[in-house]
Amino acid sequence: MRLIILCILVLCVLSETKDLTVGTRVNNLLINTEKLVVNSLPFIRREKTYTYTDPKHRTIKAIIARDLSRTETEPTVTSGGVGENHVTIKFKSGRGEQINYLILIFSNNS
Repeated sequence: MRLIILCILVLCVLSETKDLTVGTRVNNLLINTEKLVVNSLPFIRREKTYTYTDPKHRTIKAIIARDLSRTETEPTVTSGGVGENHVTIKFKSGRGEQINYLILIFSNNS
């Protein structure tokens, strides 16, 4: 029984995703939802840059990027972000892995 529990814990640790969460979405309004998908190529690390600029010039309060495929993709905010009205996120996949993220952008309720 202990071996089964240990195996489950190891699998949970190994399947840890690299979600990006910046800021807080509490009491904030969801202003943009977008799905980002880049297909995999064998042995190649894929890179993709995602940029969002709010057309109403609202201040970003939170950014959440969820890894839907549970891969080794690394998301990084490269410009803008919380406190700005724009954000640029760079995604770099693991070798031979796809990029499959759901990106949520939140602003204040005004």
